[in-house]
Amino acid sequence: MDTAKASWAVLQHDRELAVLPILGVLTSLAVVAAIGIPIWLSTDGIDDGGSGGSEPMLWIGGIIILLAITIITVFFNAAVVSGARERFSGGDPTIASAIKGAFSRLHVIIPWAILALTVGMILRAIQSSDNIVTRIVGSLLDMAWGVLTFLVVPILVVEQTGPFRSLSRSGELLRHTWGENLIAQVGFGLIGIVAAIPGILIFALGASASGAGTVVGAVIGLGWIALVTVVISTLTAIFQMALYLYATTGQVPMGFEQSGLNDTFNERSQGPLMRGFGGGGLGGGGFGGGRF
Repeated sequence: MDTAKASWAVLQHDRELAVLPILGVLTSLAVVAAIGIPIWLSTDGIDDGGSGGSEPMLWIGGIIILLAITIITVFFNAAVVSGARERFSGGDPTIASAIKGAFSRLHVIIPWAILALTVGMILRAIQSSDNIVTRIVGSLLDMAWGVLTFLVVPILVVEQTGPFRSLSRSGELLRHTWGENLIAQVGFGLIGIVAAIPGILIFALGASASGAGTVVGAVIGLGWIALVTVVISTLTAIFQMALYLYATTGQVPMGFEQSGLNDTFNERSQGPLMRGFGGGGLGGGGFGGGRF
């Protein structure tokens, strides 16, 4: 897939961007430990006392942990997107500059994380229904939500709008980017699955072994799968920024000239995408009069 190759080329220039999702995972684990262990210890004491009052505390603690993890996930995704934006602007992003870029958007990241978690919990509740039709509907809604929100993080980073405006803006851009949106999500997903196969096989071989072989197989297999997940997450964030920039400026971001974005937009776009869209475009065809 050309878009994956273009995203990979950007990642080769700025490999430190792949460190950001790892930092996100480590931060999430630290938060889970910092919040979860005290709650577990306190509820364990309540249970020993036979009062049966631990359930509300567990629910509250679970929601706090989920919210914290969601904020951390969005934050580090925004950091990768911010770093990609810096690269596309001709800069040389670092871990510090990417994190600084995300931190300056914390005022829009937190509200969006709250909305995303709320919708996610509702969708999970629908998908856990005993009715198969309801579960199917829930799965379709979950897929639609993923497509609709694909460009939200770049919007948070660049436009710094609130959660509902960012969601509306992402839907607005979706009308012009639905093809690339779907292709990217399916394509990156398939690449991730294929790339993870060696890790799955190693894990399976380790599980069929005994003694140290099981431990070694589990460590290597899970480590490989984790690495693939980090890389795919980073590539996806880079492409999100590239797609957002192209959809809002009409210019192909550096490194994506051969990705096919130019041709697909020219074939079907019908009208201006952004306030103050300007003159001609790049690559084959152009965008005369500021229209696609």
